[in-house]
Parts: sequence; C-alpha cells; structure tokens
Amino acid sequence: MTAPGTATPHDLDAFAGRIVFCLWTGPEIMSDARLRALWTIFRNTGCGVAFITRETVGDWVKPDFPLHPAWPYLSSTHKADYLRCYLMHHYGGGYTDIKSTSKRWGPFFNQLAASDKLALGYQELAHGIPHITGELGDLLRRSHQELIGLCAFIFRKGTPLTAAWLARTEALLDQKLDALRRHPAIHPLDQTGVLLPNGQPSPYPLRWAELLGEIFHPLTYEQRHQLLLSPIDPSFASYR
Repeated sequence: MTAPGTATPHDLDAFAGRIVFCLWTGPEIMSDARLRALWTIFRNTGCGVAFITRETVGDWVKPDFPLHPAWPYLSSTHKADYLRCYLMHHYGGGYTDIKSTSKRWGPFFNQLAASDKLALGYQELAHGIPHITGELGDLLRRSHQELIGLCAFIFRKGTPLTAAWLARTEALLDQKLDALRRHPAIHPLDQTGVLLPNGQPSPYPLRWAELLGEIFHPLTYEQRHQLLLSPIDPSFASYR
C-alpha cells in the first residue's frame, strides 16, 4: 500500500525525520476496519509513514544488527512486539498500532524535541497492566499515571532506554529460542496455553504480554523520569 508521505529506509534518524512506523508482520489479510484505521494514520498524522510488512521488513534490518534468530518462530503479534522495539532503538521516531487516529503528530514530535526526555507517550491506564502480578504489578498499577502506553509513542533512537528495552527483549528470546524452535507459533495470536483449533492447549512458549508489556512497563517505570506524557493515543474502539 502506498500513500503520500510514505517513508523508505535509509540510514536515517526517524525521530529527526518525523517518521511514524506501522507494522503488519504476518500473512493474514487485513480487515476492512484495519484498512480504514491505517488510512487515518496516513491521512491525519501529517508525518511520513513507514508501513512495514513481512515483505518489506528486511529493508529496515541494519546489516550489522540482524533480527534475533527467534524471529521466524514468533507469532505475528510477537513479531510486531519485537520489531517495534528494534525500530525504536535503531531508528527512533514514532510508532502506532493500526488503530484510527485523528491527531496530528507534529506537535508531539515538537514537544519531545524541545525537551531532554527520551520518549513521549500517552498516559497508561491501570487496567492496561493486567499481565504483571504480585508486588511489582501492584506497584505499576498504582504508578500508571507516570507510565506511557504501548500502542502509540515516540522515542529518540539509540538511547540507554531503547538499549535496555532491546537487550531485555533479546535476552528473553535467547532463553526461549530452543523452545520456540520446537514449538513455533501456529496462528497470529498464539500464546502459551491458548486452546488450539484441535482443542489442545498451545505449547508455544511465550505468554501474550511476555515480549512487550512484561518488559516495557517495568522498564519505563524504572526510567519514568525520562518520559513525557501527552495525548497521542489512538482510538481503541472497533479496530479489529
């Protein structure tokens, strides 16, 4: 899909270039609702948009920094979780889920550029952190007003924050690699224990939020002083 403002990869700083990334990493056909949402991103953000698919992801892989060996075995959802982390570290810039937006992103880029902060996002909701239990989960939910959400944000590239995010993500994939090779994802929403079409629980070795929220929320809590909060969030209504 092409549209005015479409970005192509160079050796670029996507934060300085005001590029917004969107990802569709599997072979699945995008629903009409998703297509309409994607078009609002092209039409409304006022920024260059890099819409990356499984056919074009290789164009964005840095020669000296290949994707993790676990990549082929991940579900489409977990590929998108991993890739947004990879892109934010190596390119920076914006990222949004394919959800409808009516917002111009220029002011958000300006706000982060005028600060000494490392990332900007919308304020997370307490119920946006259901996947972390125990004392840490309780702390994160109490502190949600200081955290940014997962579905739309802007990062400076190559910072200690993005480096820590990528390192923790790839360390988890290192731990899971052998199990992923034995039990690769079967469908785009695969997760540990979900019932498969044959009625059996999935042996896929990653929980739903294990590769994103379970890393991102604790990390951004640790570095919450490096975050800006701004209403960049998309619409969460009827996006599937």
